[in-house]
Amino acid sequence: MAAFRWGIVGAGKISQDFVTALKTVKTDDGQPQHQVVAVASSSLQKSQDFCRRFNIPVECALGGYAQIADCEQVQAVYVGTIHTFHMEHAKLALNAGKAVLCEKPIAVNTKQLKEMIECAQKNNTFLMEAMWSRFLPSYCHLREAIRAGDIGEPQSVQASFGFSMPEGAPIERLYRKEQAGGALLDLGIYVMNVAMTAFDNAKPEKISAAGHLFDTGCDHTVGFTLAFSGGRTASLLISCRTPLPCEAFICGSKGHFKLPKPFWCATTIELGDGTSKSFPLPETSDPFNFINSSGLRYEAEEVRRCVESGRLQSDVMSHEHSLLFMGLLDELRRQVGYELPQDSA
Repeated sequence: MAAFRWGIVGAGKISQDFVTALKTVKTDDGQPQHQVVAVASSSLQKSQDFCRRFNIPVECALGGYAQIADCEQVQAVYVGTIHTFHMEHAKLALNAGKAVLCEKPIAVNTKQLKEMIECAQKNNTFLMEAMWSRFLPSYCHLREAIRAGDIGEPQSVQASFGFSMPEGAPIERLYRKEQAGGALLDLGIYVMNVAMTAFDNAKPEKISAAGHLFDTGCDHTVGFTLAFSGGRTASLLISCRTPLPCEAFICGSKGHFKLPKPFWCATTIELGDGTSKSFPLPETSDPFNFINSSGLRYEAEEVRRCVESGRLQSDVMSHEHSLLFMGLLDELRRQVGYELPQDSA
């Protein structure tokens, strides 16, 4: 089977991890199942440096983002740039008829997301948000176990995701409105995903949030509760200023599941009876920037499966799912007073 051909947009840390994860997917005789054939970044030098670092032929380096549209070899484009560029860069690829896997959050608000979906539909092209947690073996098992009734009817979810930025070395984009910074757009989707996994992507009936903002107007800490039909609730907390347990619990009428730290890419699920199940990720000697990033391979495999079968969206992370997440993020930002320039554009 021929390798699936990728174009990479953005040369930052998440793109680096994505490319490294692709290398872990091989045939039984050790041949790569994914191949990077184009790299686009803000400059030719950055693209060339990226190619050299990851043993990609240097002729695959492009001098600007827009050039990705002209690469006939590319079957799918991975967009790993900053949030505020996601729509622009995704549309470049979609308008060229290329499938797109776009990092989360896929856009900065619902208006942008709808424009991206319309672009994908107009061009009859695949589009998916890179919600990698949903494709990990642990989360696939979790969905199956919940549907099988292993803990009865899920009733309550608790999850937290928080860290403190290194003193003297802050993550600058988290402070900047012009880069859609803040905790909600960086971390919010992860805690919400646990609730949506537990409650089968149901839409909350009520959303209540409270939080605090940096002086720049970006949020740094937000606690929120989602109330669902049938008395179900999710209590969620995120922060880019305070370290939090980074665990998640799904509690049902007959038991509970615990996703230990790091819950968003867990390799273990703990059961209420004290037992646990492990879901190890592929090992590689190549270093990653972020924990358990070899798991990014599973979302890449989903893109390939969908594209090669002629599907325009994934059942696991559909356009409707992305719209649900983005609508919640819009409302949470509204409640804590975090407005972006794009909201009034």
